[in-house]
Amino acid sequence: MDADTHFLLDARPRRLTRRGAETRDRILDAMVTCTVRSGFAVTTVEHVMQEAGLSRGSVLHQFPTRVALAAETAKRCMFSIIEASKALASAIDDPFERFADYPRVMWETQSSPEGLAFTDILLTMRWDRELASALQDVSMQIEQDIHDAFVRMAAEAGISDTEAVVPHGWLLLANVRGLLMEHALNPHRPMILEAINLMKSNHRAFCNEMRASSSCN
Repeated sequence: MDADTHFLLDARPRRLTRRGAETRDRILDAMVTCTVRSGFAVTTVEHVMQEAGLSRGSVLHQFPTRVALAAETAKRCMFSIIEASKALASAIDDPFERFADYPRVMWETQSSPEGLAFTDILLTMRWDRELASALQDVSMQIEQDIHDAFVRMAAEAGISDTEAVVPHGWLLLANVRGLLMEHALNPHRPMILEAINLMKSNHRAFCNEMRASSSCN
């Protein structure tokens, strides 16, 4: 088990029975489904109960509060996004192309049910201080993950100033999340489709510039 996996599963209760683990997974799956369908702000424990086909007692036994359920859902979604991103990126053999094509990887993983649910929960942190406190460690792990992923990909792509790509990575993630929200309103809006293509081409141009600069040094 790698460090990312250990961090995300560390909050999982110890000595879960097989039935308990299956119940927990059903609840978390239901929470993702409800969040994507209706939004986290209006998703209640009752909605999750109905989606999972479980009693209130079964849900509250695993997650005594809505915040606890949201925090564990966010951790699970984060793990899913990380693993999916690694799989999509590793399927690209050429290191430079892997880096240059990363907006597509981000788009596919962030537009998955887990990615959409994760973003919605994170947005709620703006006004829900209890949730923000519960997700503080997750937020810090996200920042470190993005930093490490972009530094690694940049180095593999032959870019010498790897730290310079980190702010760009954050900007790229912010662009993807913002465009996903616009895209969700109407997936056929020409302006948004053009913006998505522009985001991809701008990233590729950035990669080419950074590689050219590295070659000159």
